[in-house]
Amino acid sequence: MIRSLTLSLTLAFASAILPSVALGQAFDVVYETKGGQPSRGSISNMTRDEVVLDVSGVPRTFKVNEIARLTLADEPQELGSARNAVTQSNWNVAAQELRKLEGVAVDRSYIKADIDFFKALVAAKLAMTEGGDKAAAEKALLDFVRANSANWHFYAAAESLGDLAVSSGKYAEAAKYYGPIAAAPFGEYQMKANNSIGRALTAQKQYPDAITRFDAVIDGSLSTPEAAQQKTLASIGKAVCLAATGKADEGLTIVNDIIAKNDPADVTLFARAYNALGNCYLKTGKNKDALQAFLHTDILFYADSESHAEALYHLSKLWATEEKPDRATAARTTLRERYSGSVWATLD
Repeated sequence: MIRSLTLSLTLAFASAILPSVALGQAFDVVYETKGGQPSRGSISNMTRDEVVLDVSGVPRTFKVNEIARLTLADEPQELGSARNAVTQSNWNVAAQELRKLEGVAVDRSYIKADIDFFKALVAAKLAMTEGGDKAAAEKALLDFVRANSANWHFYAAAESLGDLAVSSGKYAEAAKYYGPIAAAPFGEYQMKANNSIGRALTAQKQYPDAITRFDAVIDGSLSTPEAAQQKTLASIGKAVCLAATGKADEGLTIVNDIIAKNDPADVTLFARAYNALGNCYLKTGKNKDALQAFLHTDILFYADSESHAEALYHLSKLWATEEKPDRATAARTTLRERYSGSVWATLD
């Protein structure tokens, strides 16, 4: 009896001083981008390109570009909560959930990799928007890709490294980080990478090289919905380059056609389209039209943080030319307070 009581007290004491974590589901679960019922089983192999799931003794292979979400057997509930918050771009909530896992021992390598990935991703997202330690976020992402080159999050981590470099104005580094995505065996990934590299080249004013990247996307043979979106984004990027090289009217024609033919529910596409429209108008000296274009992004499509930051930067300048210093100050203040981590907040 004394021995039993001693054991009970020991366990109670241990539970009081050791980090505790609630465990979740009993299976690894793959949710596919096409929808339908998720697949439950046990991961038998994983690379950066595919995940093999043992489903009742039968191996099923899922290409990474077909996976919308992957949850893990016995993962901490806090990890699941953080993952859900990331899906909704609630970076602060995700960070709070991940902090609960500090000091918690994790035995399964896939779970540890997921925690490391989301910690690095969230740190990068916060650094690019609200502000934070970009160097620390970059190191965390680099540590992840070096230690987990065969993890299905590899391409997402590489993309975040590229985006982080862009937010710091390190465009050459950004192109390097996007490189592995451009070499992925998935057409949509290649198109997205070319668009990202094209935008980085545009920021460096290397317009002919940027157009080459955008044309590679536009001329691609894929016809999936995602490919169609990437082609449209490439056309927007090309329009900006055309305007910058003396062909603003051609750029305006492209962007206006895109706005007329696409669904404004695609916030990213429309934010970039109206910003491109504004940039084209700036090149033709039509400042009032440019102001109206950037206002569309500010008022209607602000959910795309990168584009919203760009629009606020231009609005702070255009309101000043319109002799409305209060509105110029308001735009600059919003930019610095909401997007202090953006490269646009660092420009004069």
